[in-house]
Amino acid sequence: MTTLTAHDPFSIVADNISTEPSSTAFSLDAANVPLEGGTDPTFGTVRWRTLINGNSDSPKEFVLGIAEFEPHGTLLPHRHDAAEFYFGLEGSGIVTIDGTPHEMRPGVALYVPADAEHDTVAGPDGLRFSYGFAEASFADIHYRFSAANS
Repeated sequence: MTTLTAHDPFSIVADNISTEPSSTAFSLDAANVPLEGGTDPTFGTVRWRTLINGNSDSPKEFVLGIAEFEPHGTLLPHRHDAAEFYFGLEGSGIVTIDGTPHEMRPGVALYVPADAEHDTVAGPDGLRFSYGFAEASFADIHYRFSAANS
């Protein structure tokens, strides 16, 4: 398996977003958060915007972001210790969790258990979904990509 963390050259941690103290309410427009990813063959063609993310100076209680896929785009099979949720926003696709395919489309919520292998393939119109973790920082999520993809 390939493991990516905040210290790897292909870090998938959004560290370009200013953070606020957890006790301070805030809002932000997702359109103002730059897309990341889409260029590393280790994890596929998915791009993402991490919207809520803590760090050691400004912890949060969870991570929230938006994943974006072009038509037939991919997020290759991987797992991580933290459970995750997805909520469909636009388009369609298939999210396979431990070998079971689940349709993803607007309004559909998916729960990905901790350490479950999962991947995503977008449909012909692409796919957008929100994702989240009950972790203080995206840097705390260590992606382990399946050996077949490394």
